[in-house]
Amino acid sequence: MVKRGGYQGGQRDMKQGDEVEVFYRFEHDGSGGGGNSYFPIRSPDAGLLSPRLGFTVSWQAGIVIDDFSIAKYNPKDRQTWVKVQMSHTRWSNRKGTPLDLSDPHNTTVMFPPTDVRLPAPLERPKLSFFVIRWGGPYPVPEHSDDGEFGGWGDIGTCICDKYITTFFNVVHEKLGPIYEVLTCFVSHSADFGRIFAPGIAGMLSGEKKAGMYYVWPVSWLDMNEGQPGYVERSKFFEAMRGIESSGIPTKHPHPSNMYHLFASKSWTASMCLSKEFHVPCTTKVNRASVLDNPAAAATQALNALLLLQNQKYGTPLTTNTNEMSGVAKLGFSWEAQDVLAFSNAAQLAQRLERLLEQAGCTGDCIYVQEQVPNDCEIRIYLIDGKPMKTLYSRFSSVDNGGSFSSFRRIEDRNIVLREWFSGNEAALRDAESKILELKNLWLVWLRAECSEPPPCMRMDFFVKLHGTTATVTTGELTEQGASLLGWKEGPDLTFNAVLRNCLGTAPEHFNVSDMPPAQKRKTSGHK
Repeated sequence: MVKRGGYQGGQRDMKQGDEVEVFYRFEHDGSGGGGNSYFPIRSPDAGLLSPRLGFTVSWQAGIVIDDFSIAKYNPKDRQTWVKVQMSHTRWSNRKGTPLDLSDPHNTTVMFPPTDVRLPAPLERPKLSFFVIRWGGPYPVPEHSDDGEFGGWGDIGTCICDKYITTFFNVVHEKLGPIYEVLTCFVSHSADFGRIFAPGIAGMLSGEKKAGMYYVWPVSWLDMNEGQPGYVERSKFFEAMRGIESSGIPTKHPHPSNMYHLFASKSWTASMCLSKEFHVPCTTKVNRASVLDNPAAAATQALNALLLLQNQKYGTPLTTNTNEMSGVAKLGFSWEAQDVLAFSNAAQLAQRLERLLEQAGCTGDCIYVQEQVPNDCEIRIYLIDGKPMKTLYSRFSSVDNGGSFSSFRRIEDRNIVLREWFSGNEAALRDAESKILELKNLWLVWLRAECSEPPPCMRMDFFVKLHGTTATVTTGELTEQGASLLGWKEGPDLTFNAVLRNCLGTAPEHFNVSDMPPAQKRKTSGHK
C-alpha cells in the first residue's frame, strides 16, 4: 500500500460531505481517455487556444457524495468505489470543448479508495511527465492487427490513445499515485511554436522529470485528415530541443539527437563504408537534383554507389549502372511507407520522382541503397541492451510501383529453420552468432551518438545462406516504440524499461569488462 497524505490509502470509511483529494486520471473518467475525456485547466485559454494544456493526471480536490464502506469495496465493481464531486471549476477536452458544470453528473467521478486521501500538505511527486500527444479533429488509428505488415499488436501504434493509456496504467500500477502528467495536445504543427518551454518546466514539481512525445515527425506539411498524429519534423525538433533546454529530459522515444538519427535514417549513409557494421552501400540524393533532372539524378546516384562499392569491396558489383538494383527510401517516414525497389536506372528515376513529388512532401533527400539479396529478415527486440525477442519475416514480392508486398512473419524458430533455411541448422546458428556480434557493435556505436543508452529498440538484419554459413547485413535500427509485430509480452517489458529510465534506475547495458577480447582491444586502442 502506498502511503499518501498521512494515512494508508484505502483503509478507512468515508462519509458524505468529507473533503478529500483524489488522484484524477483522465483516461479513467469514464470516457477512456478519448476525445470526450476532460482534464482540469488553469485558465480558460489553456482549453480554448491550441495547443491545449492541462494536468491529465494529478491530485485534485473533491467532496464525497455518498457514504463509503471499505468493507463493501470491490475493486472490480465501480459502484462500490468512492463517489466524489470534483471541486475544480475549469475543465476542457482535447478539442477545446469546456465541460458543462451546470449538470453535477459531469463532475461526478468514481475512485478506488487507494486513490483517495484526506487533504494534506502538498507533497512533491516522485516523477513529473510532460506529454505531447495528438489532439486534432481526427483520431490516430490503432492499426492493432490490420495492414500488410502484421499490425502493431494489441496496444496499437505508438502514438495512439490505447498505447499511451497502457503505458500510464503501468506507471500507476508500479508507482501508485505519486506522479503527475502535464499534457499538451497539439492539433497541427504550428502548435509547437506556441509551447513556452520555461513555463512548462515551472509547472512540473516532481523530483524527476520526463518528456514523452507521442507524435511522428514527418517529411510532409500538415495533412490532418489523412495523417493524424503526423507533424512537420523541423517544427517538432525545434520544440523538442527547446523543452530539453529547459531541463526536461526526453525519455520517449529518445533524446532529440538520437531520435533524429533514427527517424532520418542518416546513419545508413554515414556508416555504410564501415565494413564491420555491414550496412548496405547508401548515397543521399538531394531533392533539387531530382526535381531538376530525375534521370541524371538517378545515374549520378548509381555512379556514387559504384564508387562506394569499389571502396568497400575492392571492386564494384557491376560496371553497368543500367543493371543495378536496390531501394530508394524517404527519411522521416513511418509504418513501412516510402520504401521503393528499383531494378535499373530508369526505374530509379521514376521512384525518385514518385517519392519527392507527393503532395505536401518536404523531404530534402532520398536514400538510395544497393540491393541486399536475402532469404529472410531476423528482427531482435532489445530491452536494456539484451535481446528479449526474435522474430523472422520476409516480403515475397514487389508490385509494379516498387512497393514491397506479401509480408510474412514467423515467431517459431523451428518453422523458419524448416521453411526458409531448408533445415540448415549450421547456417542459422552462424547468422544468429553474427547478429549478436553486430548488436554489440551497434550498441557501443550508439553511445558515441548519445551517452544515454536506449532502454528499448529493435534491430533488423537481412540474412542470406551460403552453404553452412550466412551473410548478415544490417537492415534497420528502429526507435523505441517501433512496431512489436504482435509480440504479446513486448508492451509490458517495454513500458517497465521506459519507466526505469524515467526514474533513473535503468541498468548499464554493459561495461568494457563485459565485451569480448577483440572488442576490448578495439575500444582501448591496442592493436
